[in-house]
Amino acid sequence: MPTKIGRFDILGQLARSSFATVYKAQDPETQQTLALKVVALNNLPDRDDLVKAVFEEADRSKPLNSHNIAVLYGVGDEDGQLLAGAEYVQGNSVATTLARKDSFSIWDLQDIARQICHALDHAQVHKIVHHSLEPAKVMVQWDGLVKVLGFGVSSMNALAGAPTGVPEILHYVSPEQLRGEACDHRSALFSLGAILYEMATERKAFAGDTAEQIRAAILDSLPPLPHRLKANLNPSLSALIMKAISKSPENRFQSGQELVRELEHCKATVTKVAPPAPAVKPKTQAVGAAAGIGAKPAVPTGKPTAPPKPPAQPQAKASAAAPATATPATKPTYRVDPLVADDDDAGPAADSKKTFSDLEELPPLKEIFVPSISPDAESEETAPPPPLVAGGKKAVEKPSIQIREVAQKAIAEMRQLPPKLYIYGIGGAVLLIAVIVGAMSMHNYLEDRDSGGAKTAAAPVHATPAKQIVPPPAPALNPAAPQPQAEVAPPAPQPEVPTLTVEEQPQSAPAKSNRQGRTKGRAAPVLAQLTVSSVPAGAQITFDGSPLCQSPCTLTDIAPGQHVVAASKAGFSPASRTITVRPGTGSVALQLNSVSTTLMVASNPPGGVIVIDGRDTGRLTPTLFSFDKAGTHTVLVRRTGFLEETSTVNVQSGQPGNVNVTLKRLGSTDEIHGAGGKFKKVFGRGSASSMGTVSVKTQPKGAQIMINGRVLDKTAPYDFYLNPGTYVIDITMPGYRNLHRVINVEEGEKVAIEEILSQQ
Repeated sequence: MPTKIGRFDILGQLARSSFATVYKAQDPETQQTLALKVVALNNLPDRDDLVKAVFEEADRSKPLNSHNIAVLYGVGDEDGQLLAGAEYVQGNSVATTLARKDSFSIWDLQDIARQICHALDHAQVHKIVHHSLEPAKVMVQWDGLVKVLGFGVSSMNALAGAPTGVPEILHYVSPEQLRGEACDHRSALFSLGAILYEMATERKAFAGDTAEQIRAAILDSLPPLPHRLKANLNPSLSALIMKAISKSPENRFQSGQELVRELEHCKATVTKVAPPAPAVKPKTQAVGAAAGIGAKPAVPTGKPTAPPKPPAQPQAKASAAAPATATPATKPTYRVDPLVADDDDAGPAADSKKTFSDLEELPPLKEIFVPSISPDAESEETAPPPPLVAGGKKAVEKPSIQIREVAQKAIAEMRQLPPKLYIYGIGGAVLLIAVIVGAMSMHNYLEDRDSGGAKTAAAPVHATPAKQIVPPPAPALNPAAPQPQAEVAPPAPQPEVPTLTVEEQPQSAPAKSNRQGRTKGRAAPVLAQLTVSSVPAGAQITFDGSPLCQSPCTLTDIAPGQHVVAASKAGFSPASRTITVRPGTGSVALQLNSVSTTLMVASNPPGGVIVIDGRDTGRLTPTLFSFDKAGTHTVLVRRTGFLEETSTVNVQSGQPGNVNVTLKRLGSTDEIHGAGGKFKKVFGRGSASSMGTVSVKTQPKGAQIMINGRVLDKTAPYDFYLNPGTYVIDITMPGYRNLHRVINVEEGEKVAIEEILSQQ
């Protein structure tokens, strides 16, 4: 085994045939592990046609970008060898699993076929056909991801053939490909059908000892139906596979998605067939007859009976223990998944596998009568034992009187009542309602009259000068008594406490002295004083809708009664209180709540990490943030594979802020090649016109170069190729300050970075 081919270091051999050899290799420039396929061209008569076809197919496959397709890095020819570098996939191929005789379940078939069809449909969109699909080219990784190998170089096997023996790929070639006709994606679906046939039956669909026999089988004959080779295989799955390997492309599936939908239907059919009781009934009866469980029990007689001899006589009472010499039951006819189906379900071990849910009916129970405990001895003796139904189960006790009979009897009695009784009942109800309404009206009238009288007594204070008005009670006018404080009352309910007490005196004096007494007895109005404060201070105070002052302030000459005090300030939510002011001095304090400022941070595409003022918030875009106060903030949004963006925003109180950045995608670092290498024909056959050149030179030399977070194995000075795009380049060296540069690489252009590093 060679240790080096071209510039690649050979790590091991993966596969070998008479036509080609596949090695596990490593690219020393990028330290990337890849699968290197090598074909010797010296012994091929049509080598030029083969090289041309492979190069053309590799160029057409460049747009392929599916997680189910192994990436083709490039092709080239050197020293009489055709080389193809592709993605190195770890896992097992379908061919390896078939060689181990490991069975595939319907779920395995569905999952593998679905991912293969996804790859074929993706290639169909780009008008690319796989010409050599076989089990060895279907790799299943350890995480279950399926990758199809050979896209871009499938014409190697299709055109080269094999010098000796029967090529393995011949078993899966479509009829139109054997006839040399033009092939489309339905040819690959034929190969997939042949692979599914072998996965389901563990036999090749088109077998033969020679190449001629295999070609004749593909062109002229049909293989046996899969469910005839595997009795427990679903017939619908068998029909699907036979449709996939139809001779005519028009009779096959026209797309991979169509095949997947049909396969999902087969999976659903299998899932529905196995669990239900009707499908399990033949097996349950057969096993039950052998174990003494499935027979229908007769009415218990209290005497033990012998176990049944043949399974055809199920009338005798069954026992929990069946004789060991019972005839084994026949194989059930229902279908199950081939991976789940047992090899033998009719043996003695089948009884132990049967679960409670599989039984159609429980074994008969032994009849035991337990008398109920009751203080009435007579009722105990006369009460019959509870009846038993077949199988020893206690019958459900039914009520002695049926509900329907009781209802019908009640309706009949109601119909016998005289009609006058209905009239009396309705009249009594109407009278009762009238009495209640009248009582409520009278209550409301009395309350209105009382309140009207009180208003009439107080009216002379403001408008009627003919009545005698006396001053308020002495305690309210006594200067030695402390003055009452203003009270703050909730809006509702309000206590009926008059601010001034007014009483009307009896008219016992002559009318001419009444006027003089009224003039001397009029009380002077008593005003209140109110001190208003707020937290925070400096709020605009509004009293009964009129702006007066800024807090804290004192309001004087206030008429006693109910008033509304409000406070407002920028950046805070307004607050208002309804208070009842009494004569004297009072105070009220209003609490203002700050209005939180909001900031919406979004990005295109979403999902970026948000960093505000240098602190990672742990949130992803889009997210709405709240701040306690206004201010200026620096917002940074970063996402893997994109250039991070920074924005500065000034958030105002009560006004929402918004930051929406567009993230620029970074270029791919999967293909970084050193400029000026010797092996130029591989990876695009030496054409670097579609890439750009980057030259990094530092003083002093030997600085470490990092591109989009990927460290290169070369140090400065270094020239290398990059695909067009945006890149972040970091240059570091111990003892010197780091350099951070963002560059844009254009196709066919050169970007030069020459820096003199500054010491720390």
